[in-house]
Amino acid sequence: MNKYSAKLKWLTVIRHFVLIGAVLLYLLPFLFALYTSFLDKPDIGKLVMPDRWVFENYRHVFESGLLNWYKNTAIMSGGIILGNLIVNTMAGYALAKIKFPGNKLVFFIIIGTMMIPAQVTLVPIYSMSVQLGWVNTYQALIIPFLTSGMLTFFMRQFFLSIPHEIEEAARIDGLGRFGIFFRVVLPNATTALATLVIFAFKDSWNSFLWPVTLTNKSGMHVITVGLHALKGQYYEWINITMTGVVCATLPMVIVFILLQKYFTKSIAMVGIKG
Repeated sequence: MNKYSAKLKWLTVIRHFVLIGAVLLYLLPFLFALYTSFLDKPDIGKLVMPDRWVFENYRHVFESGLLNWYKNTAIMSGGIILGNLIVNTMAGYALAKIKFPGNKLVFFIIIGTMMIPAQVTLVPIYSMSVQLGWVNTYQALIIPFLTSGMLTFFMRQFFLSIPHEIEEAARIDGLGRFGIFFRVVLPNATTALATLVIFAFKDSWNSFLWPVTLTNKSGMHVITVGLHALKGQYYEWINITMTGVVCATLPMVIVFILLQKYFTKSIAMVGIKG
């Protein structure tokens, strides 16, 4: 082994140690929440062995309405994800592959919406929901968020990376615009679609401001609003609060683990084109 190879090996080892340290640093808050969720009240703030861990905290959270929170959040997130898959994908394809008058203007307007703080639209959306009678309904939680400027931009950038020759070949074979989109383009966009699902799921599952504004009945609470109520009910017991945090975090971890290979591929493929 020459001197250069030995140096390269040590750099690789150091790089791996740094990455492992960064992973542990990011995992530390979740591990603390997971550990605290198993503690009995007298053991809060102490380091105890697993033989003293309890599951009573999870029973408390389930009895407080966790399954109903999961149901409401799943309906809200599922509707938002489906809407974003349809609207953002088709809009991104149109902006990337169809030349029409005002294409660039529409694109810049969409980019502009990304610069508007969400809080600015809070009052208008709430006012329209009240006028439509949508307060405390799934429509209010889903319909205003069926599209995203950032995800439309992301899909546009991905579709720009698909060679124009593929579409030309499909057009020669007799496919129209919709046939090309559904039968040729979408099958080649699975990585981007998986990434879109991850982003849309993360944003909707973690959403607190909109659900707490548009719903005021306990039966319509989503997971974040339910945890907030749980914190008020059991504010002195951090073990109960951390149990709720674990229950809210696990679905996101599972979804990311299932889709992470598509996520990394799509991020690598999407370039800044335009």
